[in-house]
Amino acid sequence: MKGSLYNHPRVVWLILLLIVIAGFNSFYTMPRLEDPHMQSRVIQVTTFYPGADAERVEAEISEKLERKMREIPEVKEVWSVSNPGVSLITVELEDRVDDAKPITARLRDKVSEVTDLPAGALAPDFSDTRIYAHSAIMALTWHADAPINYAILGRHAREIESQIRNLTGTDFVDVLGLPQEEIRVSIDDAELAAYGLTMEDVAARIRGSDARGAAGVVSDAKNRMVVQVSGALDSLDRIRRIPLGLDASGASLRLGDVAMVERAFENPPSRLTYLDGHYGVVIAARMFEDYRIDAWSEQLGTLLGTFEETLPSSVHLERIFDQRVYADERLHGLMGNLAEGALVVLLVLLVSLGWRASLVSASILPLTLLASLAITDAMGLRIEQVLVTGLIVALGIMVDNAIVITDEIQHLRLMGERRSVAVAKTVRKLWLPLMGSTLTTIIAFMPLVLMPGNAGDFLIGVPAAVIASLIASYVIAFTIISAVAGRVVEGRAPNAGPIKRVWWRDGIEGKALSVPFRKSLEWSVKRPVRSMVVATAIPMLGFLLAGQLTEQFFPTSDRNQFRVEIQMPAQTSIEETRRVVEQLDRDLRTNPEIQTTHWFIGTRAAKFYYSMMARNDGLVNAAEAVVTVEDFDQIPGLIPRLQDELTLLLPEATVLVRELGTGPPIAAPLEVRIQGPDLAVLESLGEDMRAIISRLPNVTFTKTTLKAGRPMINVKAREDDVSVTGLTLSQVEAQLQALTGGIVATHVIEETQQVPVRLIADRANWSNISSIANMSLIGRPVQGTTSRGLTDLPVSAVADVELTTKVGTIEHHDGVRMNKVQAYLDFGVLPDTAFKALKKTLEKEHLEIPPGYKIEFGGESEKRDEAMTKLFGTVGLLMVLMLLAIVLTFNSFRMAFVTFAAAVQAAGLGLFSLWFFNFPLSFVVIFGLMGLVGLAINATIVIQSELRGREAARAGDADAVVEGVMSTGRHIVSTTITTVGGFTPLILAGGAFWPPFAVAIAGGAFLSMIVSFYFAPAAFLWITRYKPVTAPGGEPHVPASASTEI
Repeated sequence: MKGSLYNHPRVVWLILLLIVIAGFNSFYTMPRLEDPHMQSRVIQVTTFYPGADAERVEAEISEKLERKMREIPEVKEVWSVSNPGVSLITVELEDRVDDAKPITARLRDKVSEVTDLPAGALAPDFSDTRIYAHSAIMALTWHADAPINYAILGRHAREIESQIRNLTGTDFVDVLGLPQEEIRVSIDDAELAAYGLTMEDVAARIRGSDARGAAGVVSDAKNRMVVQVSGALDSLDRIRRIPLGLDASGASLRLGDVAMVERAFENPPSRLTYLDGHYGVVIAARMFEDYRIDAWSEQLGTLLGTFEETLPSSVHLERIFDQRVYADERLHGLMGNLAEGALVVLLVLLVSLGWRASLVSASILPLTLLASLAITDAMGLRIEQVLVTGLIVALGIMVDNAIVITDEIQHLRLMGERRSVAVAKTVRKLWLPLMGSTLTTIIAFMPLVLMPGNAGDFLIGVPAAVIASLIASYVIAFTIISAVAGRVVEGRAPNAGPIKRVWWRDGIEGKALSVPFRKSLEWSVKRPVRSMVVATAIPMLGFLLAGQLTEQFFPTSDRNQFRVEIQMPAQTSIEETRRVVEQLDRDLRTNPEIQTTHWFIGTRAAKFYYSMMARNDGLVNAAEAVVTVEDFDQIPGLIPRLQDELTLLLPEATVLVRELGTGPPIAAPLEVRIQGPDLAVLESLGEDMRAIISRLPNVTFTKTTLKAGRPMINVKAREDDVSVTGLTLSQVEAQLQALTGGIVATHVIEETQQVPVRLIADRANWSNISSIANMSLIGRPVQGTTSRGLTDLPVSAVADVELTTKVGTIEHHDGVRMNKVQAYLDFGVLPDTAFKALKKTLEKEHLEIPPGYKIEFGGESEKRDEAMTKLFGTVGLLMVLMLLAIVLTFNSFRMAFVTFAAAVQAAGLGLFSLWFFNFPLSFVVIFGLMGLVGLAINATIVIQSELRGREAARAGDADAVVEGVMSTGRHIVSTTITTVGGFTPLILAGGAFWPPFAVAIAGGAFLSMIVSFYFAPAAFLWITRYKPVTAPGGEPHVPASASTEI
């Protein structure tokens, strides 16, 4: 870049017009969200197996599906939880996968290859959407005195679900808390026996009447057609007409003759929602990530308003969560921070450069912001909190190039240079050094751009905004700003006398500071080694103090919401869980701070925040509440108080009151996984580990996931006695199932829903061991038969009935059984503190692990290690690229070494700032330190470029070095203070996520002036003593003698 656009004003206007139009177009059309969009690399597969215990679910469902799923190479990990009646499998894909849908299709194909799933199991349900938070959550609640009518609620819920699905921009809709609808076939099995039939016979007839598959293929020379038998069960009348045989008179006997066929909801229900004191149904919707949340939410509001008018008085519709409210609040707050930061930058420039130069320099702010929006829009990004934070981060950086160029032009104008000459000299002098500093800063932020997985997806907004701003700032500074500065900045005419400097016109001269500053520089260059040692002291102290920093890798969220989780003993019924929830809800609502409470019983909670985990699907002994308070500041005082109150209120249950966290979903802050083959050994090791963890300080309570001791009624059939009845053990099992929970004979497909057809005996109402023993089985004995040879005999005649215990939950990781020991901490205690205490305790305890078993650490420590591995995976390559950029800038390895030394010290200064302000070390702080390295390099490059351009400084003249540093001091101080000023609103905004990040960069950048002024010049002077320094575009100069006093 040898020239400028000073003499081409039309081109300048065209560039300006292009930036403004492109920027505003992106601002009004870019999608808007609260949080960044992350690719779904997690697929959940849920398979219900009614009536099966955990070990049967493990053997017959989980293991078979896991084995098939692990055959796909893109699968990274497979986790499974086998509970009584349900298998929950979570498949995590490799970070390189950008679209999970094709992988989900292949997983479905693999699952379809498993042809030996048990007959009573429902089809596996796939979902790759549960990683996403819902954009809006609605509640339909029952407000009549009569018992809740789920038929009415369900009809309205399905209707509103359909309407929201058809709304432009809707991705998916979930209906939660609606009990399973079923087609119930109720039969008097004793009457059925009079016709020579059993419940199992009827179930077989129902299955045999449901023809829905292909019956073959017919081909001729021209056509190929599929053969299909009509007869799928599609209505209640169709089911009633199923033939069972002939009655005594020879007439056709149909199912409707001996059974009542009706639609009903499962009883007792397996899932419920309790919303602000009323039972109801939740409809949760997610917007496509490429739409604006404000526009979509407004359309949804109109739809809900219209739909509400059609509801009966007994049903109320309410939007209980609206992401738009939080998105607007967060984005408006960040936009306010952006404006405040821009004002601080403008005031700093006014004082340091004068009003003309400050306005010219500050004009780069709106132009760069608009250009950055256009660039990030082209990259496919969205306006959300992380991107806006990235713009705030870039606020103090994007003005640096403009400051340096404007200050240099102003300096040349005050020296008497003509406008065009001042601009041309400035552009020729600075284009390469500023390009080098821009490139090194870009490279410093590149690890986040290249970071794989959801962490990279979440945080890419910051580096993308910074890099876009740096590129735009460089281009605008050398095109628009240089041309405008040449025309606006005042100077003196050639051969005219000196102009008296006025602060509001030319910036403060600062003699009160410049004199002692010059003296300190003179001391530094006369004692270069001593100066370098002194300048390095604080950065080294920062590295030493880093060991004292606490680690909170994933800080808590600043939402005004938190969660309450309860888990009752494994044998608890949903009726008891419901009673406990109502009791807890009454207690919670006595607190004036609490505004709303929304409970989800036996089902996953609607996901209102991205870091939530879905863990309670199919568990009737578990419930979770979403609690909203008036203000986030009330949560730190409320959570520990509620934890104590609810624990005392329900000593028989596990109660957790948890704040929302940032970062990946984490089940427990402290977790130890014990893996091995034998359940008894895993249980024993888990209890030993649990005892160790329970003794740690600040541990609220612990639990193991291998839940043994679940009570069950064991019917020990005597096979010889059973055979006398003409039955088999499987037939006894089927009859008992029909008499208790019912037999699911088949499913009716209604649109995308599977409605089970449940065959159940009229007298199926048994509640204890004695009633099970007295149940009647229908057999075919030789003597004592009833009509058509069937006999009625009690269970106790062929079996012993006893109460035993079995394993309640079995978990796998990549096909290996495991027992997770999870610990929850007192509010405010950092997981890293507890993890370090655990490691020390385990070193002393020496827990013996048998061969074939191993221990792994989960919780926050595992997620932290994964994030660090991803973040630093490309650092080595990028460091080489950064070195290349600096070497090309200076054509010198020695000057590149000085620059790198300054960069390392800047990281130490960031750590020192973190320690000084008592902030913990977090993931965002680490990538903030990486960005700080790039910022610190800028000042060092500017100073070394100035010194390298002075012949006397290259020759080792100490006075020339001082003059060179003094000439750059104004814009280095200005750029540093503007950087700090840009971060100040982010620091003062509060919260646990961004302030530590801002303090690390702002504090480190401010203190890095010590390195820039007292390390870099001294190091430059020191290296000239041993070998000539190459002049810009010239030959090496032999250094002259200089003071070498140390």
